[in-house]
Amino acid sequence: MPVLSGCATCKGRAISCDRTKPNCTNCSRSNRKCQWHSLKLSWPGADDRRRAVVSKSSPSSSPAQGRISDARFVHTTYWDMELYHNLIGSVPVRTLSLPKLSTCWKSSELEIRDSDLLEYSSASLATFGQDTTNLGRFLLRISLEGKTASAAALFQALIAFSSLHRYGIQSQAAEAKIAALANLAQGSFEPSFGAIGAIQHIGTGMLLCSFEVHQASCASGQWTQYLEGVKTVIKASSIKTLLQFSPDVAVLLDWLHYHDVLARFSLLHWRREGAPEAPFTPADHFCPQISNLPPLILSMLNLLSQVCDTVSSSAISPESSDDVHDHKSFVEVLDWRIRSLPIPKVTEDSDDATLEMKLYQLAMLLYLNRSSEGLIDQPVRTQQQIDQAFTILPRLSSYKQHFPIYIIGCESRTDEQRAVVLDVILRTEKLSSSRSFNHCKRLLQASWAQDDLAEWNNLSYRSKLSSTMGLAEVVPAFV
Repeated sequence: MPVLSGCATCKGRAISCDRTKPNCTNCSRSNRKCQWHSLKLSWPGADDRRRAVVSKSSPSSSPAQGRISDARFVHTTYWDMELYHNLIGSVPVRTLSLPKLSTCWKSSELEIRDSDLLEYSSASLATFGQDTTNLGRFLLRISLEGKTASAAALFQALIAFSSLHRYGIQSQAAEAKIAALANLAQGSFEPSFGAIGAIQHIGTGMLLCSFEVHQASCASGQWTQYLEGVKTVIKASSIKTLLQFSPDVAVLLDWLHYHDVLARFSLLHWRREGAPEAPFTPADHFCPQISNLPPLILSMLNLLSQVCDTVSSSAISPESSDDVHDHKSFVEVLDWRIRSLPIPKVTEDSDDATLEMKLYQLAMLLYLNRSSEGLIDQPVRTQQQIDQAFTILPRLSSYKQHFPIYIIGCESRTDEQRAVVLDVILRTEKLSSSRSFNHCKRLLQASWAQDDLAEWNNLSYRSKLSSTMGLAEVVPAFV
């Protein structure tokens, strides 16, 4: 007998419903709750004896104070289940890939003046502790030095990035990028290629790198190659000569340094079966004497670089107990150096700059701790760091750096905490100067799904990061 549409209670009893709201006649007579709300998938209740797997209450936590919207639900898919079985060693993952991110191509013809685009774009450059306005002005000034192919390449790269940021993927951005690449190749063979040509090539390479990571789509797979090209130009040139030509070259080196360190973090975990090993080499030409970064920012980048070195070396099995002891001692010293960074204590009156620096410090500590797989055995201190991070996040109106959002987001265990992370991402993406968080959000959601599935299994932190990040089509960027 067909069941008429009506409330969920009558449907569950397989009887017809007269669809009276708020309570239908059947439910009123039987003193049952008339359920008219939409259905929602959830784990079976803990008292359901017909189910092998039931829900467990999340650990109690005090409500986070600040900008928190309604809780969100993480959707666990077949993809997440496949990855989970791989992580616990049940079955190998053969053809699994992170679900692709869509790229919206805007085909409408645009008529925008170059000057308007250039003025708009500088604030959207991914930097850390740098004045983006001065960086943009320097790039524009250098692009107008001479009428050479190298100068044209830099100018076209500026147009390409600016157009992409303001209007998304469309013909003007694509054509300007192609023109920049063509001029870049031609400029390499110019007989007058000297210090100015090298500087223009460095600027062009960094803008092309920024173009690739800005949209965070599956077409953005060449940003690390552009970084390698920039480092090749720098190694072939004399840093002293470049600085003599223009002391402002230091801002380009600082910009490269930031991307270089975060690229090393990504490549520690991004692995794809059958993909060639990335010929990525850490830059070795950065020093405090030529940097314009604030001392605190420079110290943080150098420490993060050492953390990446430590995580990379710890993947190699130690040959003796002495090696294990030495490695543990170094990790503990590195942890102490990060904790000793001169960041003001966070108070109710702390400004955004202090909160942002503290969040970056906490992310570095958590990544070092988790990646060391128990060498730093301080569970109470680690939990305090996590709690402080989730206290700071709601207080921020925005946060552009992806690395801390990703690392701290991976510590989310409750819907409240995940809502905090998603909300700060949403607030940041609303800024005109923000770039896409698509990869960061996808990877966080994949990590949360694994945490939910592994309720009774302890997953290796590094394996989880490497498995989720490595299944992305391209190297994710966390600048």
